[in-house]
Amino acid sequence: MSNDLVKKKMQFMFSNISWLEYLAFIIVSAVVYYVFVLFTYYRHDLLQITKMAAPANASNFTVASNKRPGNGEDIASKSVETNQSQPVQSFTDEVSAYLEEAARNEVSKEALLQCLGLIANKYPSLASSEFKESLDQFIKLQTETYCAMFLSEVDLNKVWRES
Repeated sequence: MSNDLVKKKMQFMFSNISWLEYLAFIIVSAVVYYVFVLFTYYRHDLLQITKMAAPANASNFTVASNKRPGNGEDIASKSVETNQSQPVQSFTDEVSAYLEEAARNEVSKEALLQCLGLIANKYPSLASSEFKESLDQFIKLQTETYCAMFLSEVDLNKVWRES
């Protein structure tokens, strides 16, 4: 008797589900699954994509590159912007590479600050540049993203050797 009851319930259940409802359930389930997988395994990459890619204000570079070289002043400002962007890009690349490696090796906060200080010492002009605040934000964001450590202003001063 129980087998007959189970068969009737199953037939009733399957007869009340349309193909459209079934397809919608499969699509929603797949989307939820892939969102879970992306968040679990690629959240660091997704955070990098959604947050600022470069610490420097990109509009400064765009404005300088859109100027037409009509007189010497425009050419000089364009070359200054280009000259400043090269060390910034090199610094951010080096910091990102180091922090990725530090995350894999689970480096302590003091060792991390010391190594970031060594990287910053390679670029002394950045410590007094207009990009310092942006670079500080970049370092804080990348450290939080890769190493799950939060840096204070004192920590950032240690990086730039201003403590």
